[in-house]
Amino acid sequence: MKRLTLLFLFTMIVGAASALAQSRIAVLPFRNMDHDIKYNMWCLQFADSLRNALLAQDPGGAAYYIVPPDSVELAIAALNLDPTNPQYESDMWKAVRSLGVKKAVQGNFQLRGERVLINCYVYDMESMLADQTNQAKDLYKMPTTYLEAIRPIVKRITPALQ
Repeated sequence: MKRLTLLFLFTMIVGAASALAQSRIAVLPFRNMDHDIKYNMWCLQFADSLRNALLAQDPGGAAYYIVPPDSVELAIAALNLDPTNPQYESDMWKAVRSLGVKKAVQGNFQLRGERVLINCYVYDMESMLADQTNQAKDLYKMPTTYLEAIRPIVKRITPALQ
């Protein structure tokens, strides 16, 4: 009887822990919609800055767990993906699924005249749809201050990560 009670308690604790477990989140490199290769370095700069800001937002990892960037890079490299290939988008999602994440964060940017248009979305990996409420769209920054968009992005997408 005592074992049965202990087994029941253990099962309840494990069930509660899994219900309260934080979501695994992958922050993907942003897409350069301008297609000018001189801005390709911004793809990783946006992702790294966003990842660091999200980690600072939840330093203890209580709400979500951010997958390390080298794990994301390894998953993408394992499929030998080329961003210039038309199949890159579908193959990239295969790589992200291999990480076992619940959600993925990806954005894009494009130069529009003297400004940079920045968008960022949170994708639910089960449905492969972007959260329609918690997204950062139409952020305009100067090319010299494009990383200042990170703060409003974090503010807008954080509710979708929990």
